[in-house]
Amino acid sequence: MPEPELIDAELSLLAFQHRVLALAADQSIPLLERLRFLGIVTSNLDELYMVRMAELRGAAIDERAGERAAASFHEVHGGSAVSRLEAIEAEVARLLRKQAECAAACCREAYGAGVGLVTWEQLSAEEQEVLRWRYLKEIQPDLMTHAITLSPGHALPHLPHLGLFVALVYREAPGDRTRLAEHELPTDIPRLLPVPGRDGVVIAIDELVRTFAHRLYPNAVVEGAWMFRVTRCGDLPLRESDSGDLLDAVARATELRPHNPAVRVEVERAMPPATSALILDSLHREAQGRDMEITVSQAQIIDGLLDQRCLQTLPLPSGHPFEYAPLVATSPWPSERSVFDTLREGDVLAHHPFDAFDETVVRFFQEAAHDPLVTSISTTLYRVGNPSPVVDALLHAAREGKSVFAFVELQARFDEANNVHWARTLERAGGRVVYGMEGLKVHAKTCLVTRVEPEGVRRYTHVGSGNYNTRSGRQYTDLSLFSARDDAAADVDTLFQLLSGARSLPVELTHGGLLAPNQLLSSLLARIAREAEHARAGRPARITIKVNGLADTEVVRALYTASQAGVEIDLIVRGICTLRPSVPGLSDRIRVTSVVGRWLEHSRVYRFANGGATEYFMGSADLRPRNLRRRVELLVPVPDPRHRAMLDELLQRYLDCPSAWELRRDGSYEQRTARPSTLSAQQQFARRGSAPVVQTSS
Repeated sequence: MPEPELIDAELSLLAFQHRVLALAADQSIPLLERLRFLGIVTSNLDELYMVRMAELRGAAIDERAGERAAASFHEVHGGSAVSRLEAIEAEVARLLRKQAECAAACCREAYGAGVGLVTWEQLSAEEQEVLRWRYLKEIQPDLMTHAITLSPGHALPHLPHLGLFVALVYREAPGDRTRLAEHELPTDIPRLLPVPGRDGVVIAIDELVRTFAHRLYPNAVVEGAWMFRVTRCGDLPLRESDSGDLLDAVARATELRPHNPAVRVEVERAMPPATSALILDSLHREAQGRDMEITVSQAQIIDGLLDQRCLQTLPLPSGHPFEYAPLVATSPWPSERSVFDTLREGDVLAHHPFDAFDETVVRFFQEAAHDPLVTSISTTLYRVGNPSPVVDALLHAAREGKSVFAFVELQARFDEANNVHWARTLERAGGRVVYGMEGLKVHAKTCLVTRVEPEGVRRYTHVGSGNYNTRSGRQYTDLSLFSARDDAAADVDTLFQLLSGARSLPVELTHGGLLAPNQLLSSLLARIAREAEHARAGRPARITIKVNGLADTEVVRALYTASQAGVEIDLIVRGICTLRPSVPGLSDRIRVTSVVGRWLEHSRVYRFANGGATEYFMGSADLRPRNLRRRVELLVPVPDPRHRAMLDELLQRYLDCPSAWELRRDGSYEQRTARPSTLSAQQQFARRGSAPVVQTSS
């Protein structure tokens, strides 16, 4: 049977989790950092279930009911919805097994460093007595009860999203029917508790709750206690009627989302099937009571601790050798001059976190907010975090009487509450805030500053690949282009006219920038086709792209066509990649590289050889359907030869990275074998340090 045209997107996403897990298993990486990577895998799997699994299971349920998938589905994905779901769930199970093995290995290594995670049986009688007292005084009073009952008139319990629970099976008297109660673990008590008198030794609160479960029902016969966790769908329950008052609607919907139907139930391996069946039955009855559909039909069995993010709190010593050394970041701005004086002499391109986010992006906003010559600041806000020095600068500017316009994307998934808060705060400070475009999310990251100078009005722009968030600015690799060019300002101003309502779709930029959803896809497809024409004519033809994800079928097929025409194509794709490389006659000339490391790769770069007149773009857009069709995205050209050389170096270092992974035609990834002394691309960037430096704790 021939290979399907595309690699399955969810299987590709899970392959990325395996690459992250490989970092957790890499003994050359400091132990606390390996535990952090373990936690990242847990968070990413949570998001997979919250965002995608209900839809995938729904398609399989429909197919089993006789509603067959379209022929195109089989052609592209190479199987039915049922077989696809089975493959995804089997891959999740394999990933969880490897994660449990990796967690156990990390705990053994921690024990060798004097840090132990112990069980109740490993404690002395004196230690048990001290912890028994702590349990009775601090923990048991906070164990919220969610008892399941089938009795008429009793409300079904609500199990909070991602809460940790103990399921307790008991009989009120010997011979009575069994009952099940659920108790949520306290969230204000650390998951790992120090064992008194033993430095570096901790015990999970789970152990104490299990050990003393009988004290919750002292007159009953307790037969067992087991841990479990519920994941709920992450959809935001908005209605069509909400469009008139989106700010309040998103605020209300965010409050309701914890009541979405369950999509996953994780249980520890020792839990009897009958107990997990009762939990699932309760969740199904809860969904029926709210007229919701639920797709989870069986529990996910977990070896070891549930929610392994807690392992990051193991009391290992800080610093070397358990953590990465602090990054010594550079700053491209001369400290003695304002950013505006510097930009009048030419563009500035920053590569974060190696160029410090605080010293570049945050400084740009802060100087704009405090500069008496600045009259207006316009910006997009997607995920800014809380606290946010960028928003603080905007608030200062608004209170000082400057004109502040902010497009706040309220529906940035899982950041809605923060964004509602900032939208309201900016409005109260006197800023003009817009927070909604029908059918679209605004994902572009840009700012426009207007300054009245002695020579006249001048506009300054920032366009980035990452969010205006100081935390991600230290943890992700991103690019920032600052400019005082009139053409750059004209394109960014057109975008803000669209966002403010002064213009309506369709909008196309006319000074070199590419804007989604109307212009970007067609422009990229045209450039890919142009490279194919160059190749056919014997002119230089090469495409090099660095993105987080590639899953748009139209783009993939265009790249296949270009490869067949003779175009050499190098793709650096961090996560999802549905393109199948190295298939004879289809994608012979396409190579796909993935780089994972200390920092999450987040920068986007597009380079087209164009017969020798090379074009460069950077910005916010990945090559996924949502970015190209359902979001406002911005790519801008990079005209400065110095910055083009920087991007050439960036792309080449990632393509040559000795620890990178190469995508094979079967969808698997193979890591290059590097000598222990060989520096990765990220390590090379971290060590360059030629400009003024500032130490950051990334």
